Amino acid sequence: MKEFDPFGWLERYFSAKTLHVAIRCGIMVILLAFLISRITSYNHYWFKPLWAAETLIFVVFLISYTIRRDPVSRSRGVREILVPLIGGVLPFTLLFSPSHSLITGSITHVTIVFIWMTVATCLTIWGLWTLRHSFSITVEARELVTGGPYRFIRHPVYLGEILTTAAVAVLRFSPANIALLLLFVAIQLYRSRMEENKLAQVFPAYGTFAVRSLWFWPHRPVRGR
Repeated sequence: MKEFDPFGWLERYFSAKTLHVAIRCGIMVILLAFLISRITSYNHYWFKPLWAAETLIFVVFLISYTIRRDPVSRSRGVREILVPLIGGVLPFTLLFSPSHSLITGSITHVTIVFIWMTVATCLTIWGLWTLRHSFSITVEARELVTGGPYRFIRHPVYLGEILTTAAVAVLRFSPANIALLLLFVAIQLYRSRMEENKLAQVFPAYGTFAVRSLWFWPHRPVRGR
């Protein structure tokens, strides 16, 4: 059975450079549409700092896809491609549930949750901006990033996303949303493990960096896959 590799299949007909440009341009068009939608919805947001943080994420995404480098080791297989894509979409499924009255019934509770979401989103933005030349949704290696929040946390973007999703699960509390949150956390942890394995294989210096930063487990040398 052939390995799941859509990019490799398309390379039979187009050059890798052409495919990278096409992917970059396609995603940039989508991000620009989302950014315009966010800007025009300003008046619908009660807590403006959260609007600003969430809108800034789209700005950073757009910049990242404009300037990011081509991968030195691209994603291959179901795990490296589909698992991250599922993880990227999963938090949005929580938005289909209504807000819980226990939260919305108190201005204090709402404010606390919105501040929580804003701070967590800012952590995500900090990580994304530091990572911008090397950003990828799927499991790829572009350039080793060790500055910014990466000096302290191996996966600040994932931590920010987990904290933000947890805040949404509290705001829209339901057993289904708690289950989705737990699934999202599991996917992000698995995704981070795959990324660590790839980075350790591509960049020998990654091991030295990783042992000095925190995550849910200590970094251990990777012997191969």
